[in-house]
Amino acid sequence: MALSVRPTTAMKNHPMWSQTDFEYLRGKGYSNRQVLEFWNRDLRLGCKPVNWKLTDCKYQTSLRRITRR
Repeated sequence: MALSVRPTTAMKNHPMWSQTDFEYLRGKGYSNRQVLEFWNRDLRLGCKPVNWKLTDCKYQTSLRRITRR
């Protein structure tokens, strides 16, 4: 099943881009704008992109919220 919310081009080109992090944050209820704000903050702090493990139950729960699986 396809995601009901798609990332913007700006998000996909962001240095902190991570598909799994995008899905997790959207699943937690954050908007695309908020996700970009988080990534901009993290980039300023010198953080690296977050790549969730696909088997992580937090990730799976959030993914289900978006895909309605």
